[in-house]
Amino acid sequence: MASSHDFMQKMREAQAAREKAFEPLAEILGKRAELQRQLAELDAPYGEAFVAAEAAGWTAEELKAIGAEEPVKRPKGRSRPKKAAAKKEAPREAPGASAPQSVAATIPGQEGAGEAATMAAGSVSG
Repeated sequence: MASSHDFMQKMREAQAAREKAFEPLAEILGKRAELQRQLAELDAPYGEAFVAAEAAGWTAEELKAIGAEEPVKRPKGRSRPKKAAAKKEAPREAPGASAPQSVAATIPGQEGAGEAATMAAGSVSG
């Protein structure tokens, strides 16, 4: 019959084989992470260079045909001042039309509203 020591020895051997098989993957994972970091650092300058090439007269299609990929992130351009929206002229009134009314003239008066509320509240309690 096998002892617990024998089982533990077999487990350690199996674990060691698994660890040995993982070593190349761990090394590649480390290199891959470093390369991805370096690539991410190049995204901004690449985007700027691509936009500069377009500004110099190249089209995105021409650059792609040569082998340059369109950048994932284009650089943010300077914020341009927004042109004031074209002011729409108010419709012209026919000659002889009355002048526009003031806002106060168009709102109905509420004289006595406070008094009515007070009287209503007083009649409820009783």
